[in-house]
Amino acid sequence: MTVLAIGAYTVDLYMFGDHLPAEGESVDAVDYATAHGGKAANVAVASARLGAPTRFVGCLGDDTDRLTALAALRADGVEVDGCATADGIATGRSFVYVDAHGQQIVMTWPGAANLLPPSRAAATVSELPGTSVLVLQGEIPVATSSAAAAAASPDVRVLLNPSPAGPFLSETGEDLLSRADVLVLNESELSALALSGLAPSAMAPSAMAPSAMAPSAMAPSAMAQCAPAEDTDDAVECLRRRTRGRTVIVTRGEHGAEIIDDHGTMLIGVPSVNAVDTTGAGDAFTGALAAALCTGASLAQGVRLACRVAAVSVTRRFCAPSYPSAAELGVAPLQGAPGQERTT
Repeated sequence: MTVLAIGAYTVDLYMFGDHLPAEGESVDAVDYATAHGGKAANVAVASARLGAPTRFVGCLGDDTDRLTALAALRADGVEVDGCATADGIATGRSFVYVDAHGQQIVMTWPGAANLLPPSRAAATVSELPGTSVLVLQGEIPVATSSAAAAAASPDVRVLLNPSPAGPFLSETGEDLLSRADVLVLNESELSALALSGLAPSAMAPSAMAPSAMAPSAMAPSAMAQCAPAEDTDDAVECLRRRTRGRTVIVTRGEHGAEIIDDHGTMLIGVPSVNAVDTTGAGDAFTGALAAALCTGASLAQGVRLACRVAAVSVTRRFCAPSYPSAAELGVAPLQGAPGQERTT
């Protein structure tokens, strides 16, 4: 059992100020810092700090940032032997602006992150043991993530976070969505998909009944276009029918997270905290959920743990450095036997 996060590593460059700049406005920062980031790398750290066997596969530049990144990931217990190096290209950068209330805006230059060969991603996934969890996002080209998902054996769970949402607003992301067992997204990403005339899609009317088509048989060719959804319930239902696992988790910030599947809807609460920096909270949630699912937790147990991890992360600055360990949370390291239920 392994959590494998495939995607981006970036160097995060932070500016902290009283408020975020408006269009055309220049704002003085009160502090500046550099930290480790990139969605997939963040996910890997969140998972590894909880004790789950974790691998990160991405592409870094042939610069000193590569050596620093690999050393930091190894120090957190993440296996990085499958990472690629792009000659003549720098490691990616994210510019993060954070206000006094912990809200943020981010702009990312992917650099080497976009150059992971699809063949390497697929080969790594094909070697995964059963009951593993493959985590994919939208920061690297969809073709690379799709190759990875296609190489997964049926007993490998594919957890997809369509973030950023842009690559999933057209048919380019349809194949990847159709291979997801669990879809995790926040309210902004859900709104982007709901309001687009290109997404979400739904099963064709003749195939909408659960008995008409098994989730594993879903394919993009069997899907029909939906009009833009008028409310989030319609959007979630359309998204759910696009995926193999028919399970969507919507993170709702201080209001917790909703699990929507064939059994209905369940809301999981989140501890009340004073947010300092919300950057990377979604990655903390996804990494913790992947770790829990990999080690035998139920979906509800995994989301409860993920909410706790995300809540702790926003009380501290930065992404990966803000993620708590199992010891900090007062839980045993997540190393249970495959399929075993755990109380998290």
